Amino acid sequence: MPNLEDVHAARRAELLAPVARLCAEAGVAVSVGEFTGQRGATVRALLAAADEGCWSAVVTVVRAHRIPAEHQWGGHSWTRSPESGYDLDSAGELVYEVQVHEDDDGSGGHGTRPLVLYRLHGTAQAAADELILWARRTGLFTTRTPVPDAVRELRRQRRCFEHREAAAGAPRVTVDGTLPAQAATDVAALDPAALCWHFPREQSGRFQRNAVVALASYGNARPHLRGSWLTVRTADDCLIVAMADLIGANQRHRWDATPWLWHGRHAATPAADRWQVRAADLAQPAFEALRRGEVPQALAMSGVRVDDQLRSLLAGRPSRAFRAELTDTWVHGLYQGLGDSAPWRLGHAYRVWRAGRAALGLPVREPVVLFGLGGLGQQRKPKVALDLAGDEPRLRLVFSGSNAVLPRSLWTVPADLTARLHGWTPTIPAAKG
Repeated sequence: MPNLEDVHAARRAELLAPVARLCAEAGVAVSVGEFTGQRGATVRALLAAADEGCWSAVVTVVRAHRIPAEHQWGGHSWTRSPESGYDLDSAGELVYEVQVHEDDDGSGGHGTRPLVLYRLHGTAQAAADELILWARRTGLFTTRTPVPDAVRELRRQRRCFEHREAAAGAPRVTVDGTLPAQAATDVAALDPAALCWHFPREQSGRFQRNAVVALASYGNARPHLRGSWLTVRTADDCLIVAMADLIGANQRHRWDATPWLWHGRHAATPAADRWQVRAADLAQPAFEALRRGEVPQALAMSGVRVDDQLRSLLAGRPSRAFRAELTDTWVHGLYQGLGDSAPWRLGHAYRVWRAGRAALGLPVREPVVLFGLGGLGQQRKPKVALDLAGDEPRLRLVFSGSNAVLPRSLWTVPADLTARLHGWTPTIPAAKG
């Protein structure tokens, strides 16, 4: 197709002038430029872009045909030919084409941006309204960041602490089934009090009913493959130790890298190895910031970086304009997930995960997921993931269809550390400095 800009530039400029005027009146900056569309056609257009450069928009004029009412969908009333639509001498009516591209990988526009909005409008006003609404979309969906109820949370944590103390004082742990020799050796060294004390808890403080804690694997199974694991589950107020076939990488509660939570021979593990601080008070500043809901500050004081999308969500702003309606859900999911985190442990947690993969000869190409944000029913779901930028831990928003996660025992605040930060003294042995 020939370069049509030379033929129709003046006509397009005339038709685009009212769109430019309406955008200017609304405070949306546009400029006149060139746009190369399908089939290599270069045409006169209005151009707009986000201040931070994550999206770009184009408005131009094309020939199109009205879609019969019974076939219209999602507000689309027009269709144009991919071959002749940019030729203003072709058949059809003159309409305005609005396209928006937005990057979705944190690249800041370096690379191909997917098309996230395409619409044909019959009037200059409608085209201008589309562009103005898009430019304001981030502001329209900005939300307040959540502030935790510190008093209620303290009551919950105290309730959990009391249940932990009661369970450890009279531990009820039974072994179910036949164990292989290596697992039997580990069970013989099991510390029932520590196991009951650290087991995941409901809001009520009782054992988490659906929790499965994977303690140790046998047989050198790859983490993404099903293998034989020593596990602990609940049965009323009792813990049941048994063997189970699990996919290790998918287990939120996996204690093979934190054996002091259950194994008697690791009871003397120093605080620096358990908590990544030599003494509880060193974690106090970040811990208190999280209690106040000051997640960005807690991350910053712990040397944790975040990508541009998470930075926006931490401020209550959309991560991307085309997903803006998910902002409130994602902001609350992000604050809830990071509210349980121990930011000072994240770098160590990633290195432990990386070393585990390296020991099995597995590559480390992608970040490791901490938790999901919800809001989407698609297979590739939004998740918060961890990697390293040099020696600094970095949190990223990723989309993944995998169920693999970093075990919570590596990156959340340990329950015994939480107790000591509140001034409570557990009856289980204290971590040594």
